[in-house]
Amino acid sequence: MIVNEGSAEIIVPEVYHGPGKRGTGFYNADQKINRDITIEFIKRMGVHTVLDGFGGTGIRGIRISKETGSSVTIAEVSRESYRLIMQNVERNGSQATVVNDSFECVLQHGVFEYVDIDPYGSPAPYLDAALLGVKRNGYLGITATDQSALTGSVPHKTRVRYEAVINNDTFRHEMGVRLLIGYVARRAASLGRWIEPMMSIWHGHYYRVFVRVMKGFEGAGRMMRNMGYVNKHTLLWDMYPDMDEGPVWKGNIQDDAVAKDVLGSAGHMNFNSEENRLLFCDMTDIARIRHTSLPPVETVLQSLVSYGHAASRTMFSPTGIKTDASCTTLEGIMMDALRRRSPA
Repeated sequence: MIVNEGSAEIIVPEVYHGPGKRGTGFYNADQKINRDITIEFIKRMGVHTVLDGFGGTGIRGIRISKETGSSVTIAEVSRESYRLIMQNVERNGSQATVVNDSFECVLQHGVFEYVDIDPYGSPAPYLDAALLGVKRNGYLGITATDQSALTGSVPHKTRVRYEAVINNDTFRHEMGVRLLIGYVARRAASLGRWIEPMMSIWHGHYYRVFVRVMKGFEGAGRMMRNMGYVNKHTLLWDMYPDMDEGPVWKGNIQDDAVAKDVLGSAGHMNFNSEENRLLFCDMTDIARIRHTSLPPVETVLQSLVSYGHAASRTMFSPTGIKTDASCTTLEGIMMDALRRRSPA
């Protein structure tokens, strides 16, 4: 089967949607947005040397090579997939180098300003090698599809894999992203490294984060001040359970200037500076607890802004609002909007 994506035309055994499964030449069509954003990130950061650590069909590395001009190495441990990648590299006239070896081994024999980690499932087993192997002040692009662990929907996986407790509720996707960043930060600190989140995305079945990696225990100590536990009962609203969740990353999840440029160029998602705010108020939760219907989200947003509050939608919930107003204030605005809408 022939697939066209970006500047590349590749041969794939089969096209998958969703999390997919391990197989020769795995190609996931739903990851196109991920790859588009990655390419714009590499261009924005001026990266010259790239490792695509999990080649599959070679689509990511081939596109990066052709569309950014960076020097790209594609690692693929499967012999069958390696042969397919070689065929696709030649088909596209790409200058990418393809190595039939593991991600970890390839890292030891090259110097890369950007390392892409897009495995099947959790990136956790590969983080130490990437943090140690990437060039100082370089970048990691990390994809995680193990949402059952990161969102707390399978609690024992969350505890065993990420050494954390997360409540599987309305906030699970933001908490999942913050758990992922926090786990990368903790692994970095243990290795004398520290990270700075550049971008964070939730899209369907995966999370994608980009971080800058720097060296030094002093910086690691400063970084760890962003780690901690979240209690939604005290942070947001007393209707939520009184429990501590984490440890998670409580600091910024994006560099606004970078995210604005990259998302604007990629064209798939809107930039939102309010995403750095820790959690949000969710109108669906408020309506459920108050046993009311939902007023239009835009009406509530406009009212918040008219009262002088910062307010915007969030990628983490269709009825969530990132705001500096309290959830109690938001509740009052919702009730006012419903009263105005009701017939006299």
